[in-house]
Amino acid sequence: MTATDIPEPVRDLLAAISETLTLPDPAGDRMDLVRYEGCISERVHLIQLAIRDVLSGKATNGLEWEAAFLRKQSTARPPRYRTSEEYLADLREIASGGETR
Repeated sequence: MTATDIPEPVRDLLAAISETLTLPDPAGDRMDLVRYEGCISERVHLIQLAIRDVLSGKATNGLEWEAAFLRKQSTARPPRYRTSEEYLADLREIASGGETR
């Protein structure tokens, strides 16, 4: 099977699922890890809702709507934790005599 064998609405929904699960790595701080886990858990729940609707035939607005829903909800719920890149930037700032954010 090639990518062109998969109908476009299915490919779009799969891409939206992948995008929803793609998050930046959290910093090593415990609170950042807890917030990351909460964020990923919330996104997995959204994906489960979309998949259940599709499999049960309740996705009456179509696969395109489900994909758009996932993207909209992900945008509305950005990560609320410090990323590993932000943590490293803070360390560099401290090392150069500055203050962290």
